Parts: sequence; C-alpha cells; structure tokens
Amino acid sequence: MTKWQKLRNILLAASMILIGAAMLVFGEKAYMGIIGIFSLTLEIMGLRMLWFYFRMARHMVGGRNILFRGILFFDFGIFTGSLVWVPRAYVLMYLAGTLAFSGVVDLLGANESRRIQSSWRFKTFQGVVKILFSIICLIFMRSGARVVYICAVGFIFSAVMNIANTFRRQQVITID
Repeated sequence: MTKWQKLRNILLAASMILIGAAMLVFGEKAYMGIIGIFSLTLEIMGLRMLWFYFRMARHMVGGRNILFRGILFFDFGIFTGSLVWVPRAYVLMYLAGTLAFSGVVDLLGANESRRIQSSWRFKTFQGVVKILFSIICLIFMRSGARVVYICAVGFIFSAVMNIANTFRRQQVITID
C-alpha cells in the first residue's frame, strides 16, 4: 500500500468516525445528513470507477468488471438518495443489510486469503462483528434511536478496523 493510499484510508476512516459520532450525538436528527453523505459517497465512488474505465480500464484485462462496478455503485448511490422519503424502518433495514453484506464480503475475502495461506483472522473477525451488528440492528428495529446508536457504533468499529488494517503489515506475494 502506498503512502497516498494509506493517507486516503485514514481520511476515510476519520470521516466514518465523525459520521458515527454525529449519529451518537444527534441520534435520529442526523438521519437526513447520514443518508445524504452515504448517497454522495456511493455516487462519487461510482463516477470515479466510470472515469477510470473510460480513461484506462477499457484497455485492460477485466476492465469491463470495473465498468459494471462503477455503474452498480452509482446506481446504489442514487437509490440511497431516494430513500429520504421512505419510512425510516425501511432505511434502517437497508443500512443493516449493507452492513451485513459488507461482513459477508469480508468473510469471503478471509476465506480466499486462508486458501492461499495468507493472513485471514483479522478479516474474519471484522466480517463476523459486522454481521452481528446488522443482526442486532434488526432485533432492535422497533426502537429507531437504539438502531441509530448501534449503527453508529458499527461505523466507528469499521473505521477503527480500517485504520488498523492500514498500518498492518501486508504480505507481498511475488510470482516467479
């Protein structure tokens, strides 16, 4: 990981901590802002991937994958932005679902790392905790304030794990 990638990861994690703190402080009042930031972030990620595809990735092997991921991220960003007018219970279920999906992706990545004899315990721990947070959110769905607090702790946990992962030594595998 380069220094710029580490800096970017730290800045993203710091913004996630700020979002989590805002959720803890303002509770359900921060609802619109959180949806807006989440939507804008997904849209920017999608546009960056699309820009990368049209500038360079269309000439690469597997470049079409980047195109599809960019379209998917942008579409999820627009969908998330449209959730402002939907009842909060459905939005909280959507946020819990994205947290669970992120946990499943971490578990799949850990399984792949274990298969190639790389470090996998950290990703497994992170994936299991994210799934547990999403299950707890679904259990306490009736109380909007509790779910916001649980999601806030989940955001902060994810940010701390991203910072820890940034400074963790990575194995470099070379192919001769």
